Amino acid sequence: MGSYLPDDELRSFIASLPTRRLASAAIIRDESGRVLTVEPNYKDDWTLPGGTVEAGEDPRTGCFREVVEEVGLHLEGGRLLAVSHGVGMGMWGDSVSFLYDGGQIPSDTPITVQEEELLSYRWVAPEELETVLSSGLAQHIRAALEALRSGTVVERVMDGGRRA
Repeated sequence: MGSYLPDDELRSFIASLPTRRLASAAIIRDESGRVLTVEPNYKDDWTLPGGTVEAGEDPRTGCFREVVEEVGLHLEGGRLLAVSHGVGMGMWGDSVSFLYDGGQIPSDTPITVQEEELLSYRWVAPEELETVLSSGLAQHIRAALEALRSGTVVERVMDGGRRA
């Protein structure tokens, strides 16, 4: 069965549809429950290991590929903990980001920081996340940690950088 539109009109219609950037990150914990954070060299705020999902890649695969690239950790991909929808996020446009459970590793596990994108890493207690992360991301991570404990998934909507 063919489409209702001729192929050239269908391609034009599809090209006119909105696009969103996809990103994913892992919440990796140590034996004390601290969260692994990383300091990027391209922005002021610290973040979690992870990054942009590539074309043709699902968010979980992208997450754990980025973890290997950024901090050298080969982890078993855990379950989805949180989804964040960013709408009208300035130069970043619209986006969807996913937080996955990166599991628990010993704090003395060797971590190799990707020098092209990162300056350093730090283990941070959940109640101290605001010392290195934006308050919105810190709250989202704490909600994701609660989702890990409760077996749920957290959803957040950001509107122009403000929580909606």
